[in-house]
Amino acid sequence: MDDEGGVSPSHHGGGGAGGSIRLQCECGFKDDYSLDDTEDGRFYCGRCYGDLDTQATAVDHADFQTPGNMSFHRVSQPTKNPKPRQQPRAPASRPFEESHEPRDFVPGADDPEELGARVRRRYVEGLQVILHRQLQVLVERYRVSALVCGVAGTVWLRWVAASKVFDEMWARKVLAEDESAQRRKRSASGGQQEPQEVKCEWADEASPRKDKRRVEFIYLRSLRTMLPLYSTLSVCFLACHIAREAVLPTDIYRWAMEGKLPYVAAFTDVDKLLGSPLRHCPLNARQLFRPVRVIGAWQLEAAAGFIAQRIGLQLPSVNFYAIAQRYLDELSLPIERTLPHACRIYEWAMPPELWLSSNPARIPTRVCVMAILIVALRIQYNINGQGVWEEICEAARNAGGSDRDANLSPSMKPDGGSSEEFGTRELLWTLVDAYDKIDVAHDYSKDLHSYLRYCKDVVFPGIACSVEEDHLIEIFQDLYKGREDENSKAHTINGANKRGRDGTSVGARCFSASSSSSSGIQSIKSEMEYHGFCYMQPRKWPRSDGYLHYRKKTMTGHLVCAVHADYYLLIRSFAKLAEVDIRVMHASVLKLERRLGWIEERIGRRLDALQNLPG
Repeated sequence: MDDEGGVSPSHHGGGGAGGSIRLQCECGFKDDYSLDDTEDGRFYCGRCYGDLDTQATAVDHADFQTPGNMSFHRVSQPTKNPKPRQQPRAPASRPFEESHEPRDFVPGADDPEELGARVRRRYVEGLQVILHRQLQVLVERYRVSALVCGVAGTVWLRWVAASKVFDEMWARKVLAEDESAQRRKRSASGGQQEPQEVKCEWADEASPRKDKRRVEFIYLRSLRTMLPLYSTLSVCFLACHIAREAVLPTDIYRWAMEGKLPYVAAFTDVDKLLGSPLRHCPLNARQLFRPVRVIGAWQLEAAAGFIAQRIGLQLPSVNFYAIAQRYLDELSLPIERTLPHACRIYEWAMPPELWLSSNPARIPTRVCVMAILIVALRIQYNINGQGVWEEICEAARNAGGSDRDANLSPSMKPDGGSSEEFGTRELLWTLVDAYDKIDVAHDYSKDLHSYLRYCKDVVFPGIACSVEEDHLIEIFQDLYKGREDENSKAHTINGANKRGRDGTSVGARCFSASSSSSSGIQSIKSEMEYHGFCYMQPRKWPRSDGYLHYRKKTMTGHLVCAVHADYYLLIRSFAKLAEVDIRVMHASVLKLERRLGWIEERIGRRLDALQNLPG
């Protein structure tokens, strides 16, 4: 070891450009420092990372001619008293730079517990920033009530407290569990028996002797398990549910996927609002808050139910009136006639599926709302296998399928005799048109320009391209745009984009006409078989009060759903709007009908009597 006033000739000498100074900390450690060793213009001890209270200046060393071998001896007060452990220091890096080399602890984080506290604080604060941005978008862009913000804040604080992420022994338990897992792997590979119990002790001999980079990600993995990134989306949906907003899990999922709700690229806003994490957390925002995927609507609702169960919330049922009104409006169905009857069924049955659940295998609440609407429509319009759709197809075949009104026989027109049958026909035609108009595709998948913009802004944010790459992208976009214009012009000439008097395109109307032509029933049969259904012939002797209950049956070793065409047209439109499989929708309807049948037996009244109840 050099003397106190000596210098190292390999590091500096005689005022050259590579000159350095020698500083000594209160802990007794002394070393030579140069301008390359500064961080934010400060010098730090190489052993305890204490601040040496010496500030570097941006001047050239040649400006100071130091005669001979000159050094400085400074004793300063460190900022803290960590364990004496000497570690090299890493240069500072930008928040969004991805370093492929292992980095050491930040100054003052030599203790693993101190490092865990810094990572934990940065992670929780970042999630709160993301949640705040999501609520801001919900209120400003989607016109959600501002009450959601207060509810979400309370739910979030209780959820963080229930997760016990701020437990005093959290860091020790995480490292001890990882160490025990490593021991089990080693013992399993060596043929030894796994230890029966793991002691969470913090002794010097049991301290983790592993790469510090690994320790950082051990903490991060534990935090993502206790407070997942998708917790922000679940809290947003749960707050909307409590505030009685007609916001569905499908909405949250769609907005998050399309980048309209901050989630996938929300990590770019964390450093802007919280500041640079270099002095507080060794992990950058991309590593902490970049989600691997966006959970689906089904899992999102289950996660919201789990949070409510974990924090002890007594939740109400879904806002049936608002959600049902929204669905009827999107399907262009008569709200004044259907909604009151559906509300009576809701108040009479009160199925438990209308409450949030933490079970990911249970049918979502929106599907139960759809089932109530389907049952109400079946009763009101007598959709019980009467063969109405078969009559429409036969009339279209005789009339040539040129117009929608031509498919209706004279007795079924508005000035005809049977207004009830006319309502059923109009209902089926409305459902067919609504099914064709429902668009479940994402906005970024409509064309190449939207997809490239989505990839740049949402999937790969903050990644800049070179000039050559930008020029190449422009060339490909121009080529695609030229071909797209040519295809659009050709379609216009062929008449595919012409509009009829009903406002629909000729192509779409011809598709509907072809579906109702002589091959309409055959196309419906093929579609039903594809989705696991079996076509049933119309009922030969339909009863006026015969409400039909469908049952599943086994055919050729498979369980199939035998239904009529008119019922299938009803449930497929609701299933597409709810973004669930048609068989799931059918199973929910069957379950609701069994519950209603049980209630009818208990009270001695039929469900049809609800139509005669006073409003």
